[in-house]
Amino acid sequence: MKTNQLILAAALVALAACSKENVVSNVNLESNEIGFTAVTRKATKANNAIITGTTYATDNTFNVWGWQSEAADYSEFAEGDASNFMSGITISWTGGRLNRSEAWRNADNYYYWPFTGKISFLAVHPSSVAPSTTGWDATNDKPKATFADYTISSANKTVDLMLANNDGSRRSDALPMVFNHALAQIQFRARTNEDYSNDVTFTLKSVKLNNIDLSGDLAYANSAFAWTDNNTQTEEWAYYTADQEVAYAATDAAAALYGDANVMIPQPAYVHVDAVGAPGDPGYVAEVEGTTITIGYTMEQTGSAPITGTVTVPAPWTKVKEGSTDYNPAEAISAWEPGKKYNYTLNFKLNEILFDPTVTNWVEVEMSTINIID
Repeated sequence: MKTNQLILAAALVALAACSKENVVSNVNLESNEIGFTAVTRKATKANNAIITGTTYATDNTFNVWGWQSEAADYSEFAEGDASNFMSGITISWTGGRLNRSEAWRNADNYYYWPFTGKISFLAVHPSSVAPSTTGWDATNDKPKATFADYTISSANKTVDLMLANNDGSRRSDALPMVFNHALAQIQFRARTNEDYSNDVTFTLKSVKLNNIDLSGDLAYANSAFAWTDNNTQTEEWAYYTADQEVAYAATDAAAALYGDANVMIPQPAYVHVDAVGAPGDPGYVAEVEGTTITIGYTMEQTGSAPITGTVTVPAPWTKVKEGSTDYNPAEAISAWEPGKKYNYTLNFKLNEILFDPTVTNWVEVEMSTINIID
């Protein structure tokens, strides 16, 4: 699993010096604009798309909050104190007045570093997602935020909620801001590992997640995510419902994607299994509790009517025993975690129908002797 991180930096643009004269001396004061610029810029869908890699596109926007400490040690802030600088200000890739080139800044106003002290920043991507609360984390001397009852729906299933924080003082170089993903990501692929194209056509028709929780409460503090109220796993999510022919692919990575990736609330992926017998034994039965995946498909063979079927497997396992629906608990993961992408590959593997002909031996029956001539 890989955690993707998006890196932003605060670019500081020098403001032309202004002077104030009197009969004693000249006092020249210079301040620096607080702006933001991406380390690299690449066009992707703005705000409502899952972001891959470490590139933050120029058509995205985010909001920032700042806690300005004159003492530079944030000692003046108590637990929960609201921001006193750039409170929920939207940052976008835009040009500035006075022929300034495009940069990450607020479109309506310029903001400048104070001459003394420090500012601790909190940033939320995308700008369309508002935290329920923001405040000061006095234990760790960092900003914090909460998102109450954050819910996944068809409208936001690709919205990549991310947060970042960092602090800095008046400076001329960049202030790094590292965005981390707050949600988990789910992606399905489908393939066959043998070429059945001359004989069989597989069509993947649907993938559904069962027994999940589509909402939870998020607390962001000390640069970490804590999800709660996300373990009432009773809901269902139709990940994708469209026909896609399943083609041969030599490896899982080469398998065709089935629909778009979705974000998901981080949550337990597995509760327990009550089993009768042992896997592989005749009559083995496993009762799975927790998140499962139901796959709908059809299989059409030459000269035969299409066969429609479904199979349900537990979500936490990365491997189902070949040729069966028995599950190996050693392959289980305990949860879907923030910032991790879970790639599920559905491999359609057939057992060819073969025949083993034998012939029963003749049963010899001795009849009574027939005398033709006595």
